[in-house]
Amino acid sequence: MSNTSSGLFKVLVSFTNLEGNPLTGSSWRVKVRDQDPLFDGTLGEARLDENGGAGILISVADISSLDSPGERTPDLYFVLYHQGKKFFTSGVTENVDFEQINPATQRATANTTQSFGPYKVDTTSISE
Repeated sequence: MSNTSSGLFKVLVSFTNLEGNPLTGSSWRVKVRDQDPLFDGTLGEARLDENGGAGILISVADISSLDSPGERTPDLYFVLYHQGKKFFTSGVTENVDFEQINPATQRATANTTQSFGPYKVDTTSISE
C-alpha cells in the first residue's frame, strides 16, 4: 500500500433472493475473505441491513499475511451465513485495488471504497 494510505478501506456488499428482494433480518451475516495461497483470511464481518447490504471496514494490516506478505491487491470473496450456518459463497474477485496510484502525483486516488453485488441467493430452502 502507498505511504498516503489512511490504512482503512471499505467494502460494500449486497444480497438479494432470486426474485431481487433484499435479504434482511438479524439472521443474515456476511464475512469478507481474502483468498491466499495457503490460508484464506477473514478481513471483517457484519450483519445485513434492511436493504440486504453491509459495509465492512478493512485494515491494510489485515490484507497482508504470512502467506502473502506485502500483498497490495487482495482476492476477495464473501461468505453469507443464515442463523450461523454457511449458506452461500460468492466467486472470487481477484486483485481488488483499493488504492490506484496517480502516475502524475504519485498519490493514491480516493478509491478506498469498493462495491460488490448484489449477489442473487437461492433462499427456497429456508422455511419461514
